[in-house]
Amino acid sequence: MEPYILPGLLAAFSAATLKWMRTRKTERRQAEANADELLRANRALRMASRSRAALLHAGSAEEMMAAFCRCISEEGGYSLVWTGTVVAGSNKDLLASEIHGTPAGRFAAAAGGWQHGCSCGGIALESMSDGKPKLVHGLPAEFGYPSALALPLSGAADDAAPAGVLCVYSIDPAAFDSDEVALLQELAADLALGLNRMREARRRRAAEQALAYHANHDPATGLANRSLFNDRLRQAMMAAERTGRKVAVLALTMDRYRGVKASLGHDACNALLMHAASAMKSCLREGDTVAHLLGNEFAVILSDMVSDDDVLPVASKLLNAIKQPMRWQDNIVTTTASIGIALMGKDGSDASGMLRSANSAMAHALGHGGNRFRFVAQAMNDRASRMFALEAELRRALVHNEFVLHYQPRAALSDDGLAAAEALVRWQHPTRGLVPPADFLPLAESSGLIVPLGAWVIREACRQQRAWRDAEVPMVPISINLSPRQFREEGLVEHIEVALEEYDVPSAMLSFEITEAMVKDNLDEAVAKLNELKALGVRLSLGDFGTGHSSLTRLRMLPVDQLKIDQSFVRQLGSEQADEAICRSIIDLGHNLNMQIVGEGVETLLQREWLRDHYCDEIQGCFYARPMPADALAQLLAADRPRSNTMLPLWKAINYKA
Repeated sequence: MEPYILPGLLAAFSAATLKWMRTRKTERRQAEANADELLRANRALRMASRSRAALLHAGSAEEMMAAFCRCISEEGGYSLVWTGTVVAGSNKDLLASEIHGTPAGRFAAAAGGWQHGCSCGGIALESMSDGKPKLVHGLPAEFGYPSALALPLSGAADDAAPAGVLCVYSIDPAAFDSDEVALLQELAADLALGLNRMREARRRRAAEQALAYHANHDPATGLANRSLFNDRLRQAMMAAERTGRKVAVLALTMDRYRGVKASLGHDACNALLMHAASAMKSCLREGDTVAHLLGNEFAVILSDMVSDDDVLPVASKLLNAIKQPMRWQDNIVTTTASIGIALMGKDGSDASGMLRSANSAMAHALGHGGNRFRFVAQAMNDRASRMFALEAELRRALVHNEFVLHYQPRAALSDDGLAAAEALVRWQHPTRGLVPPADFLPLAESSGLIVPLGAWVIREACRQQRAWRDAEVPMVPISINLSPRQFREEGLVEHIEVALEEYDVPSAMLSFEITEAMVKDNLDEAVAKLNELKALGVRLSLGDFGTGHSSLTRLRMLPVDQLKIDQSFVRQLGSEQADEAICRSIIDLGHNLNMQIVGEGVETLLQREWLRDHYCDEIQGCFYARPMPADALAQLLAADRPRSNTMLPLWKAINYKA
């Protein structure tokens, strides 16, 4: 090869190599740019897709903004994202609805104020003021973030002021290019649209609810109107047919309504209607209904009653509540009421028939001077008169100390010894003699007299325990039944504590019995009350077990020491396999929970032997002993006589007749 050819070849080769290297570098840069663009496109797609999905699935405006901010921050890689909504009546006060990211420093302090509706500043205020995006980059823009973007959230109408703002912050000084801003603007518009639609749906639901409310309620009193009353009465009657419970309708009118209208005017009558409405609602249970039908006429539905007599205390409460005086301007206004009562099945078989019957009885009450209630049937009026007379006698009996305690012993099946006794209240009526509890305890419970009567029983049991101890008579625990109303009384625990201290009786000498029905409605409150009683040191029993919708979860939570098998299961022992299976299960369950088991209503040797053979702890019933006065029980406590497995009934052994 000629010498002059080689340098030319080398130069050409170098040029080609340099060109190839430049081409490869350009290609790599283009590939990297394409990859970056693809990553950005994927990130934007994920951010848009996830954000819009969040808008579709949100159940509330708060949930929508929270999910939206979370998506923008996590998928977009932004340091901080927050939304604020305008406080009603202001164009610069924000409620920071959602903050997602890592707020710090001055932003954390500012956001803490915004969450309570304080004035905001900076790009958020500027964006809301002119309704346009506000972008700051390259400098420590706001709160130390180099890049910040604020986007207004448009109102429901095109010309409406922004309803809020979306603010996005980044530590990257070049975070927001034109494509990024355009994408975030689209997402902000989607968020604003979603919020506006949700607010519109909420306003529509509120309007529908208001319309439904006004269609079913009286505008003057807020009570149910005739339409809603008729509907609820039909429902109550259908439910009563399924459950066997009782329903009553009370028609009520105010006796002095026309006189008040004539003397004080229409506004005073409206105030009187509101007074009557409030008074009646305070006397009724949550499930009962009181309605304003027309003028001064009201109607009440009492449902889910155990017996027809349950209406008596409610009617009495209504009369007393409406009699309470009302102040109107400078006047004291008083009125009374006349009430007519109709009973389902006796005074009507459908809603309209019951209301007609109640109105007829109401007219009868008004015609006899008012301030009274009347039933449709005269027999019920006579019964009501007797019940009120008996209630008056009960009140007198409490004042004159006409009650006495009898005691029914319980036997321990391990040795047939006297283990405890149950206190049973009796009424020593001055003319009728000894009144059995079934004749007056239900009335005492419904009238509220059971509370002072129950307090007397507790004090008398403690007094008797002290008297036996002073007489050196051996003591056994005395069991006292708590009524539902007494158990709910606030001062029950304090009263027991005072009685124990007054008579210096060891707390272990008292036991209190409740039933399952008393704890089923509000278990937490019942458990708290029982724990307070346990803290005194007294023992607790759960009576009538097996008859009150028994729940193992509920039983496990109750701090009781004894289970008493209901006598309905004991009655057929030895002849009914199903009852025997139930009794065996109760005994095993109670023992596994470290509880004593007491069989109630034991009347035969066969029942006693069955319970003994199946490891029941104690028995109570007429086979062992009938209820007896305190002096007869003292004889048993002092007898200390030997017993055998063929133990005679104690009431026979001491020749006592109940």
